[in-house]
Amino acid sequence: MNCISDRLFELLDGKRLEEKQHEAFVLQTVSEDGWPHAAMISAGEIIALSRTDIRIALWKNTATAANILRTGKAQFTAWWEGAAHYVKLQCEPLPTMKEAEYDRDRFACRIVSVKEDVAKYADLTSGVHIQLHSPEEVLNRWDKTLEELKQ
Repeated sequence: MNCISDRLFELLDGKRLEEKQHEAFVLQTVSEDGWPHAAMISAGEIIALSRTDIRIALWKNTATAANILRTGKAQFTAWWEGAAHYVKLQCEPLPTMKEAEYDRDRFACRIVSVKEDVAKYADLTSGVHIQLHSPEEVLNRWDKTLEELKQ
């Protein structure tokens, strides 16, 4: 399968960020020495433009951004509505936005494959949850970041 489900699309649609502010995800890349590299991202740093196209904003000069620039690949993992979602991505850098309020490395990603993992013997009840220190400030930044990713 190379498209995300309706339920995962709804999570990543960039809407109702206040309701999604506690959700955190893992973005995995491969380091130069061949080891897996994991980074946490939030609902304000990833947006699904469609069921096959995702955009990601990362802080400048991070190991994760460098890994994506080098390989063009990443895997996004989310835990949502009883399933673990593993989404393999082929990524290309987006042009720098000179007028961007927050200086980010931005990527346009095409979904290569999706796996939804559900156990028959247990219910997945939560994933990674976060508590924002300054919700109003962070939600405002997320809104602007996602708007810039749509451009």
